[in-house]
Amino acid sequence: MSYFEGYQQTVFFSPDTLTIPGVTEAYDVYTVNYLSTRNYTLFVTVQDIDTSVVVRLEGSLDGNAFGALLSNTITENGMYAYNVSGFPVRKVRANFLKETGGNNARVTFKIAAN
Repeated sequence: MSYFEGYQQTVFFSPDTLTIPGVTEAYDVYTVNYLSTRNYTLFVTVQDIDTSVVVRLEGSLDGNAFGALLSNTITENGMYAYNVSGFPVRKVRANFLKETGGNNARVTFKIAAN
């Protein structure tokens, strides 16, 4: 068995829909001798948007302090896909950072890590 055969290759997370700005649960994307990731895909589905929403994928090295790996402003309902690579972190989470023009938006995230 090679060194990498014992590692989990890709993991997927589907947090609950957010109806107000806030963050999802933080997900482990690094486990010693089992899982090591540095590439992330964020799918965002927005429904009932008023003017715009700002979404982020955030990462943490210690599980406490999170920083933006990517950030985007969305101005129309729909599904959007974003990718970031080369950022090894221990945990990731999605953030519905803010909404402008009203408070009706529903934001659903899907996260993949490998």
